[in-house]
Amino acid sequence: MKQDLKPSVRINLEAKRKLEVLQLKTNRSQTALLDRAVELLDQEVLSQQMINDIADLSNDATAMAKYNAISELFDKASADGVKAE
Repeated sequence: MKQDLKPSVRINLEAKRKLEVLQLKTNRSQTALLDRAVELLDQEVLSQQMINDIADLSNDATAMAKYNAISELFDKASADGVKAE
């Protein structure tokens, strides 16, 4: 019978204490809290990358104009048939 291996990660004692406090406050497992923390950090990194990419794009007027034109098309397409009240 093959035993399922669970991944393990070493964290410092202060982080472990904070994790335990969060577990008590939220009534969520430490695994669930770590999963959520990784998800949020992933979103933060992606958002920062988008900000950096837009900043780089804004330095190129031609590329920025193309980006704005495409964005406008998407905005119009997503609002197609939607009427403001």
